[in-house]
Amino acid sequence: MQQLFAQHSEYNLNQLIDSALEHNYLLKANDKNVFIKQTEIEQLHTNYQPRLAASASFSYWKFLLPNKQRLLGNALTDMYTDITAYQTIYDWGDTKKKKEFAQAEIKLNDDVRRQIRNTIVYGVSTTYLDVMMAAYQIEVLENSIRQIESQKQHTRNLYQIGKVSNIDVLKTEVQLSVEQKKLQTAHNDYAYQLTKLKNLCYLTVEELPMIENNSNKLFEKYSTESYDLKALSGLVLENHAAITGMNKKIELEQKQRDLYANENRPELYSYGIASWEHGYIPFGKNFNYNIGVGIRYTLPYFGGSGFKLKMKKSDFKIEQLNDEKQQIYLDFKREIDLTLNQISDVKDEIINNEKIIALSTETLNNATVKYQAGQGTILDVLDAQSILTDTNLALQKAKISLLQKILYLHYLSGNDAYPFAQNQ
Repeated sequence: MQQLFAQHSEYNLNQLIDSALEHNYLLKANDKNVFIKQTEIEQLHTNYQPRLAASASFSYWKFLLPNKQRLLGNALTDMYTDITAYQTIYDWGDTKKKKEFAQAEIKLNDDVRRQIRNTIVYGVSTTYLDVMMAAYQIEVLENSIRQIESQKQHTRNLYQIGKVSNIDVLKTEVQLSVEQKKLQTAHNDYAYQLTKLKNLCYLTVEELPMIENNSNKLFEKYSTESYDLKALSGLVLENHAAITGMNKKIELEQKQRDLYANENRPELYSYGIASWEHGYIPFGKNFNYNIGVGIRYTLPYFGGSGFKLKMKKSDFKIEQLNDEKQQIYLDFKREIDLTLNQISDVKDEIINNEKIIALSTETLNNATVKYQAGQGTILDVLDAQSILTDTNLALQKAKISLLQKILYLHYLSGNDAYPFAQNQ
């Protein structure tokens, strides 16, 4: 294994996750949502500030009516300018509720970000374990090739003294070629998984990165741990970003319903208008102003009753979100239950493979001794070697598979901590 990680720069799982999270553009785009909502809150601060408007017009009359003649004199031109001011005095909490709505959207965005983040962490960690599995394949196959090469030398020695035929040498060479082909495939898979991991983590090194392999330590720690369905399901309900996000969506829709109800509330406002009208520029006469306080109210009938339907729609939406939340929880619970069963099966598979390895090692030793003594065949030796190699591969796959199942439980439970972090 050492030749696989010979370069001076090695990345552990924490460093890989850090790099992936730091450079992921989806996370960066999600962060911009917070700035957008904060800008909306700042915009709401202007609701109680006066709104000023100004207008100017020029017109020409063919003849003047008496009231216009009193304003404009004998001029047939009309210059009119005004400045208006409008200010909300009280809106029955509508602005406050809109601020609360925007703040609730920011909180919801936090859970969306958590979901994106945890998905990235899970993807990087899974690919990291795939790299470890590819490395183990290389290690097992290289060991098998060394064993076959050693057996090939013994077979040549026996052939030279006339104890076996050249067919035994050929059979050994064929088996050696088969294993070398598997080794080349394993090297290709290792390079593919490393490239995939490099891209996931946005690593800028030109060569393929070297990855720190601590999977044996991880297996030793986690293979003996037990997991409880009830405890994990409770953790999902309490902590998973998909569930907490649904809670905030429900809260958001309740606030939206309150905003719909506010559409039927009156608005108290003040206003002022100052105007100048004269036949010529500059204005020297006919200044006028008008100030006052008003109240605006839409009667809740006919077209003004639309807010009631909006509130009814929100009630249905809240029920829909509660149903979706319940289904999400049940889906997670079912996935956890299935994964726990798979963990139990993988542990049994590991035990069985360890037993087979012990038996196949003994069988290989016996077959080798008998063959060298002229009492066995080369096929017995090669078959035993093949079984030992395949079982070693199956054992390593099962160990990595166990870690992947545990990693999946970590993801399903909504845990925000890095997986296996205490071992990095």
